[in-house]
Amino acid sequence: MSLYGEHWKIDGVTVGMIQRGAENGCYRVIIEREYAELPQIEAISWQQPVIEHLRPEVPDEMGLPEGYGFTVERITYDSATRSYTVELKTARQYLGDVADYQAQVEELTASLSAKEQEAAQLRETVADKEAAIEAQSQELAALKEDGTAAAEAQLQAAYTEGVESNG
Repeated sequence: MSLYGEHWKIDGVTVGMIQRGAENGCYRVIIEREYAELPQIEAISWQQPVIEHLRPEVPDEMGLPEGYGFTVERITYDSATRSYTVELKTARQYLGDVADYQAQVEELTASLSAKEQEAAQLRETVADKEAAIEAQSQELAALKEDGTAAAEAQLQAAYTEGVESNG
């Protein structure tokens, strides 16, 4: 008769309960001997285990975090409860299939490259416009100076003519 019940399956091995360890990232998995022997427990792929919750009516039941790999710290057997305790520590987090994200990153990288080229072209256009404005400013200054000199010459001629005609 089962002492802990059937709460989880890890790589096909029935597990009675899972507890948090004393340290962050540490867990204790209790497996009764009637469900698995030591070779079966050692055969579990703790680096990336397939975890199945057997009691959906208890959705908040403590389990192992999804997407993580674990290292086995130790496996002990308690003859009083006829159960194995597997002490685990989180090793790695698996992100799953990232192919969609890779495609998105490539798309965003291409978009960024296109935007950088567009920005470079805009900088060139701005530089060309600034050069044209500077040239126009210099041309206007030259015309102004020429116009002022011509106006002064005309005024001087008119003054001289006016003075000479008055006698």
